[in-house]
Amino acid sequence: MTVFDTSRPTASSTAPSPVPLRPREQVQRRPTGGPRWAPAAAGIVVGVSRGDDPTGVLTWAAREARALHAPLVVCHAGHDERADAVLAEAGALARRTVPSGHVRTVRGDGRPLSVLASAADQSGLVVVGTAAGAGSGTQLVGTIAVRLATEGRSAAVVARPPVRTGQPQLGPFGDHVVVGVDGSPASRSALEYAFAHAAGHRKPLVAVYVSTGSAADYWLDDSLLDTVVTDDPGAASLLDDEVGPFVERYRVRATTAVHRGRPLAVLSRLSRGADLLVVGVNGRPAGARSRLGSTARGVLLDPPTTVAAVRA
Repeated sequence: MTVFDTSRPTASSTAPSPVPLRPREQVQRRPTGGPRWAPAAAGIVVGVSRGDDPTGVLTWAAREARALHAPLVVCHAGHDERADAVLAEAGALARRTVPSGHVRTVRGDGRPLSVLASAADQSGLVVVGTAAGAGSGTQLVGTIAVRLATEGRSAAVVARPPVRTGQPQLGPFGDHVVVGVDGSPASRSALEYAFAHAAGHRKPLVAVYVSTGSAADYWLDDSLLDTVVTDDPGAASLLDDEVGPFVERYRVRATTAVHRGRPLAVLSRLSRGADLLVVGVNGRPAGARSRLGSTARGVLLDPPTTVAAVRA
């Protein structure tokens, strides 16, 4: 493993002395019949507003259902003939990816949030979608996702169209699964889902710890076997302890990273162009705002890429 220092220290920099880290075995992918994300057995619910999937949310959910071996429920809020046509078209599109017997369509009367919440009550994952770019539509979808994440029982995803290579302001981990880690039960739940997603889609993963004490940014790649150093041994040790068991279980190529700054800003910057950003949500019976946390709320309301908020 090698650490890459992305800072530009000056002559007056007084960073602590680097501390070696123990290497981990490189692993590439999970074998057939490997571990699965347990909540997927309860199914994936996706909300659609049109049958032709203009935002790509249905395609994302269908691919996730196939990767996680989960049944898929396609949900639409409406009560007229058009609603039936939307569901028929969306169901047919989903069955191109997911076996027909594992796709079910549900029509509900009422507001989209209520219909989705009812359908997702017994599911493992609920997915809503937004078009690329910021705007009122993105904020509305983000608000629905925040409500689902705070009030529902399942993980919540805001799916966005993939960012094309070459677009400005891309982060350093394009096409990776990025997951925030802080050692809490919520971040372990996020790790579990992130590794299952990465294994199912054969994506590399990066686990990020945001530090206020590090003098530089570092990332550690398991595909390289050189000595690894960092000036924040506590953060690096936490990452190694938290991530190591999942690497062994899921056989995913993993990178661990320590970055300085505010968690919301750091995770948003790093995940631009990523395949998925995963954050944890506390499960304590507290108020919605305190339970969700500012980082999860921020990335759901203004998603830098497809975002999953996973409950502890």
